[in-house]
Amino acid sequence: MAIEDFFEQRCSIYHLEKIVVDMGYGITSTKYGYPEVPNIENVPCHFNVEASAGLNQTEVANEYLYTGKLQLPVGTDVRVNDMIIESSTGLEYYAQVPRTVRNHHTIVMVQRKGLT
Repeated sequence: MAIEDFFEQRCSIYHLEKIVVDMGYGITSTKYGYPEVPNIENVPCHFNVEASAGLNQTEVANEYLYTGKLQLPVGTDVRVNDMIIESSTGLEYYAQVPRTVRNHHTIVMVQRKGLT
C-alpha cells in the first residue's frame, strides 16, 4: 500500500495573514486574519481517529477542546496557526508545529476549540 492510498480525505489550508488597515490621517491598524479563499485547496490528507478531547465547564458555557493528528503529503505548505478546514464536514482546525517524517509525509497536530 502506497502512502497516497492512505490520504482518503480532503482539506483546505488557509495561511494566517497580516492585514494593515488605513484608518486615515496617517494612522494604520494591524490585525491578523485568514483570507476568504484558501491558499491551498483540495489537499489529500488523513485525520487520525485516535485523538484527545475534553470538555471544560466555564461560567458562560461549556467549552470543547479537540486535539488530533493530521497527516499530509510531504512538501505540503502548512504552517503554525494555519486554519485547516476538512472538506467533508466543514470543521475548522488550527495547526501546531508541522513535522516531516523521514521525507515521507508530514504530520501536524491540530486543535479544534468551540462551545457546545
